[in-house]
Amino acid sequence: MQTIESSILRAAVDEKDAQLVNFVSQHDQIDYFKDGDSQKKLGIAFMGDDQGENWAELLPWTVVDKGDARVSLALIDDSASYKRFPYHFEAILSYILEGNRVAIKYYLKNNSHKEMPFSVLFTLPISNGWTESENVNEIELSKKDVTIKLASTNFDLAIKNKQIVAVLDKAKLDGDSDVELTLTLTLS
Repeated sequence: MQTIESSILRAAVDEKDAQLVNFVSQHDQIDYFKDGDSQKKLGIAFMGDDQGENWAELLPWTVVDKGDARVSLALIDDSASYKRFPYHFEAILSYILEGNRVAIKYYLKNNSHKEMPFSVLFTLPISNGWTESENVNEIELSKKDVTIKLASTNFDLAIKNKQIVAVLDKAKLDGDSDVELTLTLTLS
């Protein structure tokens, strides 16, 4: 588990699956991903095409950068994945604490010489007791005096089956090119 913190937030990232596990206010020490005995997680999926294989679960993540308020993990194709998804790629997922928010940056590089299809999906289960509202490029959860906002201009955001879903579906990345996608999680 990789822990990052600032004067306002503390977060933990499971390096095995690159999931954000804790989202804690330093002020009141409440973990807003905890629901009773259940620990919620910001899940991630990276699929290459219609085969439905989640490379974010099938391939190992490696910590490539760590600071007090940031951690970056890399996911790189291997010979076994190349046989089933014939592209060379690397993905770097960074969690960066900036004031009262976590910037979640997903950098994807296509190292192949051909166009690569891909989809990226983040999911966050919604705990009981939160009031939900959807706005353009933003979803807001409210409970008492606390608000959590998930926002992005890169992902389509929606509430489905008691979870927030941020998805970039059926995209294509040119050969020998890259893209950076950003999602923010803000506590106020």
